[in-house]
Order: sequence, then C-alpha cells, then structure tokens
Amino acid sequence: MNKSLIDHGYDKGIQLLRQGLLAEMAIDDAIKELLVYIIYNEPITLYKISKNTKFAISTVYKKAKRMVQYGLIKPLSIYGTSNERCAYVSTVKGLLTCLTLNCIDDRNIIINKLCQKWRLRNYCCQRIVSIVRVLPILISIDNEIMRMIDDPKAIMASILEHKDQLKLLINDHELFNDVINTAMHYLISRLIIDGGIITKSSILIGNEKFVVNLSLGGTAYIYTCRLCGKLCAGMRISVHNTKCVLLNVIKELGIDDISG
Repeated sequence: MNKSLIDHGYDKGIQLLRQGLLAEMAIDDAIKELLVYIIYNEPITLYKISKNTKFAISTVYKKAKRMVQYGLIKPLSIYGTSNERCAYVSTVKGLLTCLTLNCIDDRNIIINKLCQKWRLRNYCCQRIVSIVRVLPILISIDNEIMRMIDDPKAIMASILEHKDQLKLLINDHELFNDVINTAMHYLISRLIIDGGIITKSSILIGNEKFVVNLSLGGTAYIYTCRLCGKLCAGMRISVHNTKCVLLNVIKELGIDDISG
C-alpha cells in the first residue's frame, strides 16, 4: 500500500486518536520498545523477550504487567501470566497506540495486523485506514467503543447506530460512505457466517437503503433498513406485515410471492 494513501487526510485523525488513547496511560520508552518487539514477534514469552533484548527479565515482567493493565497486550497461555511458557500478543488497542506514537516506521505493518485482529483480511487496506480515521470521531460519540475496541462487530454496529451523527461530523463525503459501506458489508457477512441466516429457501436482496433476507417460510430478516424513521436492523418480521414500508417497496419491485 502506498504510504501517501495512508497519509491522505489521516494525520489529524491520528492526533485525535493519540489524545484519546494516551489520556489513560503513562507510556515510557521501555514500554514502546517492548510493544514494538511483541508486535514484530508475537506470540512470544517474556523470557524470550528478555533473552533477545537489552531488558532484564525483572524489567520485562514489570513493563508487561503494566501493558496488560493498559490493554496493550494480552496473555495466551492457559497456565496464567506467571508461567514462563505464557505467550503474549498485541491487542487492537496496542496496535493503535503504536500507530499513534509512530513506534514503527512502516505503518503498513500495523494496518495489516489490524486486518488480522479485526478479522478483515478480505478487505482492502484503504477501508481499514478509513475505519482508523473515523475512530476518534466515533469514540467522541460513543465512549464505550474503547472498551470494545477488539470486537469488530461492536465497532461496525456502533458506526451504523451513530451514522447520522457521523455524517454531521465527517466533512469528507467519500470517507463517510466508505465507512458506512464497510460496516454494513462486514455485519451482513458475519451474520451470514455466524448465524446461518441465509438458506437455500431464501432470497437476499438490497440496495443502498436496505438489505433483507426473505424466507419462503413467511419471514423476513432485516439486516438494515433506512426507508423510514425507525432505522431497523437485525430483526425478523412477518412478510404479511402490511404496515412495513420495506415489504411494500419489495412488492412494488415485483417480488409478490414472498410468503411461500
């Protein structure tokens, strides 16, 4: 990915994100160096970190404990954090912190890691950059986001939930559309994979205003709909609901026999 692609309209968002992240943490040079080492070599034990770096084992344990408390790294071992076999990995918060502090010269490494952590490896890097650019604004609207930052579904759901506020605060129309489309596509994909909602006896249709799965058994699963003021998402209704604007629009499109 071209570095200029990341830098385009990006630095201001990173500054705001840095302010939000560092407000609750005291990051010294040792923590930054250890965080970078973990990002490059994860999963890795504290013993190996001490063996392969300039830091004494006591310092590594002390700084690692603080990084865990901050949510920058997390242990993977089932034996607990005191066992030397315990391996550590970076978290999304750790990656974002490293990104905002410019701990790593090549930002592509962080973006690629975020793709993995957020399970967005099938998405283009530009879309990940767009999400990162919007994060500071989203955090200012929903302060619960930082608590759920490792959960991509929570982030995408929050983006759609607060889309009207985001539209007012994001000056870049193209960026706004990219973020909304990414969130919608991700949630629909996960609902299909996780929930098994789409079956052989159903039809998935939609456009920029709605996405719905019609079951031949007589129900409709609404992924998202913005045709009226209710802003429905993630709900089932009967296809016989004559008051639903969405179902009336579908019938107008010529899909009359949706009740099986």
